[in-house]
Amino acid sequence: MKRYLYISAILALVASGCGQPKYDIPSKLVWEVMLDNETCSVRVDETYPLSASFGPAGASSVLEWKSLDESIATVSIVGTVTGISEGETKIVATSVVNQYATDTCIVTVLPRRVFVASISIALNSPYELEKGQMVELAKYTTVYPKNTTDSGLAWSSSDNSVAVVSAGGIVRALSAGSTIITATAADGGGAAASFVVTVPGQDTPPGPEDPDDPGEDPPADPDLILFHSCDNLDYFTHTTGASVEKKGRMEGSGYVERTTNSDNQIFIISRVSNPFDTRITDYEKGYLVFWFYINDAAALKRNTVDTGRIELSQSGGPGRQCLYWSSKTYLADVMSDGWNYIQLKFADAREMTPDYPFNPKGANYLRIYFDGPAGSQEYTYGIDGIGFKQTD
Repeated sequence: MKRYLYISAILALVASGCGQPKYDIPSKLVWEVMLDNETCSVRVDETYPLSASFGPAGASSVLEWKSLDESIATVSIVGTVTGISEGETKIVATSVVNQYATDTCIVTVLPRRVFVASISIALNSPYELEKGQMVELAKYTTVYPKNTTDSGLAWSSSDNSVAVVSAGGIVRALSAGSTIITATAADGGGAAASFVVTVPGQDTPPGPEDPDDPGEDPPADPDLILFHSCDNLDYFTHTTGASVEKKGRMEGSGYVERTTNSDNQIFIISRVSNPFDTRITDYEKGYLVFWFYINDAAALKRNTVDTGRIELSQSGGPGRQCLYWSSKTYLADVMSDGWNYIQLKFADAREMTPDYPFNPKGANYLRIYFDGPAGSQEYTYGIDGIGFKQTD
């Protein structure tokens, strides 16, 4: 809330007291104090920093901070709030040169954070996967205790040439060898669990006469109904800056990569002349799937807003007979740096034109784009192995 300066209050402040004043009067008197948040939350034993701005422009002041209930939360002389016990109280910030210039923040103190103590993966280790096969480790993974505040996990592979793991814990075997898959608690408490994946077979490494040889093609997923291999730019539009890369591919002999500072029109595939049967007979069990690469997932997440979409239609464009998913919810918010295996449930999609529903026997158009402040960040994207799957 804002408090405005009255002339009588100025005179009273300047005239009060004898001898040296307690505070210097700034060249621009403060008319109002504006905290950065009207409400905030903090957990017991954790802190939250409040900050303030002043009016008019160029004015400044020392602030006196006060908690109206210090049994719930306290506040330091610089505005750092500390949660003491569950409940709600107000933090008041007042200018020392104008008692009418004040603002408040309602603080909710949440229960003390419960960190992940341990992680269990209920599969035998080492676990054998044939080339091209996948296993969804997240289905077999449990965090303890059950009431942990943040049960999120970060996944990593010690050797991405053997097997990669997506942000959701889906492992895909690529070449012969062994790798350690690690799940680390996202709450920062340090809990982690490791799991060994072995891929049988024998791979021949690139010879010294051809050090740039990317090796044999990664195998195709046997359950994938392939819509586009991304081994070439056929059917792609808006390909400025796009290229087909060989190294690091997830399917086939290549993948499509693009570096851009525009958050629109990331990937568009138009198959207008070649309607594609997804072989999805049950929406509840059907998925659009693909591998998606991003070099800076955190920056993309910060810059992406809710209006970006993944669109799949049979009309050659998004105008009608089109399904769509939020690219923020289903891509940006769940991705980590590197390759991510994306599975979009048909059941989670929305119909752009409900009167003209999408028919899974005639897909011919796919568009992926992120909305955000164009030009604010340069990203490198990649896409590979676009297709459809249906679970039993």
